Amino acid sequence: MPATRAKPPVTLMDTTLRDGEQTPDVSFSADEKLDIARLLLCEVGVDRIEICSARVSAGEQLAARQIAEFARDAGLSGRVEALAFCDGGRSAEWLAAVGLAHMNLLVKGSERHCRVQLGQSLSAHVRAIEASLAAGRACGVALRGVYLEDWSRGVCESPAYVEALVESLAALGVVRVYLADTLGVLEPGAVARHVRRMCRRFPALSFEFHGHDDYGLATANALAAVRAGAAGVHVTVNGLGERAGNASLSAVVAALHDHARRRTAVDEARLPVLAERVARASGYPVAHNAPVVGRHVFTQTAGVHADGDAKGDLYASRLAPERFGRRRAYALGKLSGRASLEHHLRELGLSPTAGELEAMLRAVVAWGDEKRLVRSEDLCQLTSGRASSRAATAAGETRIGDTGT
Repeated sequence: MPATRAKPPVTLMDTTLRDGEQTPDVSFSADEKLDIARLLLCEVGVDRIEICSARVSAGEQLAARQIAEFARDAGLSGRVEALAFCDGGRSAEWLAAVGLAHMNLLVKGSERHCRVQLGQSLSAHVRAIEASLAAGRACGVALRGVYLEDWSRGVCESPAYVEALVESLAALGVVRVYLADTLGVLEPGAVARHVRRMCRRFPALSFEFHGHDDYGLATANALAAVRAGAAGVHVTVNGLGERAGNASLSAVVAALHDHARRRTAVDEARLPVLAERVARASGYPVAHNAPVVGRHVFTQTAGVHADGDAKGDLYASRLAPERFGRRRAYALGKLSGRASLEHHLRELGLSPTAGELEAMLRAVVAWGDEKRLVRSEDLCQLTSGRASSRAATAAGETRIGDTGT
């Protein structure tokens, strides 16, 4: 039987510093952008980063210049990109002035956007695209890829327009095209159909999927796009982005590794550190239930789950916390069982008797009913009265001792 040819790794472009900064009330300082860029490229290992939009502000110009200098000194300039517009070359000039060597050009991926927002025909838009590409070459700014803004609606409402546009891009020498679900309107089945059609119609082009999370489907859509032939996907740290945000880096990486069986260059163990760093800089805390990086996503609460883990890791999966530099935890509260309590006692080096264990469990459950947050330290408090508790039990009493409540 012939050997199966391994599929190439999936390319990841992180756009936290550009699209992620479109999150309401988020504005990274130049130093924060530089710190996040270093972490993304040098420690986490994403393939490329998109750091800004051209011509935004003086602060953006400073940040772009600092990142460009860092990337040049580190030999990473080829992995740093910025968004440019069809604006007669002004974007290209701005990018060249700050030292960036690669641009992603934004074009209209639906006939409606082209006609209503730009007031242009397709032929006029293609002429503007050609002029922008020429301006980039003149400034020494190479094209990395072209965004088809609103592609997801364009491919449904005006497929002939999309096909003609992509044919024109290919004729202009474009080799990488970004399929943008700008409003997050697609579901995985539709993503698979439309991406597969693009890949089959234009086999010489390389397509990447840019998904938003308006229906909570961005991770599933990224997975569907890769399975349908997309060579890469775009992500942001913690799913930052406009409205409901973008596809989350950590969730997409885990899904690609485990479900698509496709590799990326990302070091999974560095994802929690990155998530916390971006959370501090953005002012948006990591959701406690965020896949991979959330505070509680590797915490079991139900006693039956802790019992199954203790007897044979029955509630473990491929999504193991150790992959991400984390550990499984067991919550204490009214749903706790004996296994959860015993886990915490072992961690504390405590060995209560069977009677003490049952009394402690009753106390933990009672605290949970009172909506009290139960921590390991509380168990130490419970065991502090063990000697008096034993004497009381011998006298026919059942209290555990003074718990301070």
